[in-house]
Amino acid sequence: MASTQRRGRVRAAWAVAGCAATFAATAFARRREREPFPGERLLKGASAAGGLALAALTAVPPARHRTRGAAELAARGAAAGLVQGGSHLLFDALAVALRRTAGTADPDAAEVDPGRVAARCLALGSAALTLVAARWQAREGAGTCPRCGGRPRPAAPGALAWSGYVACALSLPYPVVKLAWECGSDIGITRPEVIHAVPGGWLPVVPALAGSLLSLALVRPWGRTFPRWVPAVGGSRVPRPLVLVPSCFGLAVLAEVAPAALVAGVRYVNDPATPPVEEIGLRPWVPLTFYASWVLWGVALAGAAWEYHRTTAGCPACARS
Repeated sequence: MASTQRRGRVRAAWAVAGCAATFAATAFARRREREPFPGERLLKGASAAGGLALAALTAVPPARHRTRGAAELAARGAAAGLVQGGSHLLFDALAVALRRTAGTADPDAAEVDPGRVAARCLALGSAALTLVAARWQAREGAGTCPRCGGRPRPAAPGALAWSGYVACALSLPYPVVKLAWECGSDIGITRPEVIHAVPGGWLPVVPALAGSLLSLALVRPWGRTFPRWVPAVGGSRVPRPLVLVPSCFGLAVLAEVAPAALVAGVRYVNDPATPPVEEIGLRPWVPLTFYASWVLWGVALAGAAWEYHRTTAGCPACARS
């Protein structure tokens, strides 16, 4: 019991320190740029809320279950906000890659501020620390396992096991069409000279295909156990964070981009004041198909990630499921 409490407090201290570092790095980046940047308010608010929620979990006695439950929920919500704010790292990486691929002569094109990148990296790390600390602190008390910090509980009802396959299928329209364009195809294109002239058009395909592979890893056996042909780790259990952390990151990216893109795409197509989509080089179905598939991909990916979490959360010390 005392060992569990001590471990929980140590993890909470690290998580609070991470939240404080995220808040400070965000404020520093804001001062350097002198103007708001995407996710700035979310990073500040989530880091402050996460630190306060963890402090409450540490201070409130274990007997006050409702208060601790509310604090745990607040900590998990703060962690989700930190992941959401840090997910813009993907677009920072794409901007740098596109800048180098295009070889633009403008030194200010697609500029990425290092302070902003540092704040987003700290946000992702703080999110992981916050989730771990909340789990240990909220389950503090009698009957907890000294290894995992949890209490035995019955298995939760399963999500649809095929959600990962659906997520993989929904992730494919964008990379398949983009790769077809890179290979010279004119599918969905009205102005080939415009679309084919875009430099680095293949770069967004890489994270999209990585997301397709991740969607399958959530439901395939090799997402739980390394294949035996893998050197050194073949046949051993895949660490859950290796699959769940990228899944949460992907969900944050899709939640940030997909709904807004779909709404903007529908408004653009239906707005008589804007030029037709054909004038920018695309058939109307192309952006709408991309954005709609992203929204549905996010829903299916969330189901697959929950199913993976539910079926891999066992603890060998207490047989917790």
